[in-house]
Amino acid sequence: MRYRPNELLGRYRAIREATSTEAFFRDPAHKKTQEMWCAAHFSRGYEKHYGECFVLISDRDEQTDSDFELEERRTRHPFQVTELMEPGRRRGDEYRGGESDRTILEDWSPGTKNGPIWIRRAIERKVKKRYAGARGLNLLVYLNFPAYEQRCDRIAEECEEAAEHFASVWLLNGNAICCIREGSGFEITNGWLPIEESLVDADL
Repeated sequence: MRYRPNELLGRYRAIREATSTEAFFRDPAHKKTQEMWCAAHFSRGYEKHYGECFVLISDRDEQTDSDFELEERRTRHPFQVTELMEPGRRRGDEYRGGESDRTILEDWSPGTKNGPIWIRRAIERKVKKRYAGARGLNLLVYLNFPAYEQRCDRIAEECEEAAEHFASVWLLNGNAICCIREGSGFEITNGWLPIEESLVDADL
């Protein structure tokens, strides 16, 4: 299906509202729904800063290398999505039985200090999967861990070698996007590009 960014966000919310919290976070069938969330918010940020775009994405996992395609200026860019949480966190276990029992108080220091290394390792894990045509595949990394700051320049430097295996590499955090590896018509951004509204504690 082909969606405008806000249409896709609406589609995601319709699926989410019809699903229990435990099933949403524990049932592998909803991995695709979570990818919808990432694609919707990424495209909303992209459209705000670069102009009209569309997202092509299926409701089910079709086992292809690309999770969605971003269409802009009549060009389609295939994207692979990966979510990065703090090492050791098991969200499925947190939602066993319903609502999360995870404490609200978190230590943001590990993410601030080690975030760039975690991101590099996440990219390297994708490289090891040896996707066919990876050089033409764009990677979107959703940074789902707390940190006091996430400097794009530090992350880009840490991830430079690993990121070279993809056409481009983008990051999505709680309220912004940035590009740390240019290519496929995309350019490295000068820091974070804010999305229309904060995503912290929203939807996913």
